[in-house]
Amino acid sequence: MKPDSERSQDTSGGWLRPAVFGIMDGLVSNMALIAGVSASISVSNSGFSATVLVAGLAGLGAGAFSMAAGEYVSVASQRSLIQSQQEKTTNPNASSDFVDAHVNPLTAAIASFLAFALGAFIPLSPYIFGAETVFPSALITGFALFASGAAVGQITSDSPMKTGLRQLLFGAAAGFATHALGLLAGTFIA
Repeated sequence: MKPDSERSQDTSGGWLRPAVFGIMDGLVSNMALIAGVSASISVSNSGFSATVLVAGLAGLGAGAFSMAAGEYVSVASQRSLIQSQQEKTTNPNASSDFVDAHVNPLTAAIASFLAFALGAFIPLSPYIFGAETVFPSALITGFALFASGAAVGQITSDSPMKTGLRQLLFGAAAGFATHALGLLAGTFIA
């Protein structure tokens, strides 16, 4: 455990963590969904662009609302736990390793919803313009993953290259794995 003087505090007002998690989850989950659906459709020879667009929009909506609800409940629960822990200690002002109890669950939920929706829209955007392959979506998503990871590095004083590559690597792994599952599923559907 770091001494009190070395602990970093969240000065974002509670929006940074859910926004980072939301955009990463939106980018990765919707790109993975699109990769899986497009692979399945390409093998089974059914309608491509409209099907991917509908699946992507459904993933965007479901994920954004799920992220917002989960973020609200997790922050509210965390706040209750912190308050309970502080009531049990002899020094209620003592530092803890818990996240700041002053994070507003509604702020976290809104940040998570908006970030997920933005992240999920990015891989979907080429299909609005009629893309017929997964390549444009994968390319724009890869760029967004790296850029958002690098931005986190800037905010947290970590290496932007390291954090950008980390996000790109995790996103690419999820996309490739889901694309492979989609190819397998499409083979059974065809």
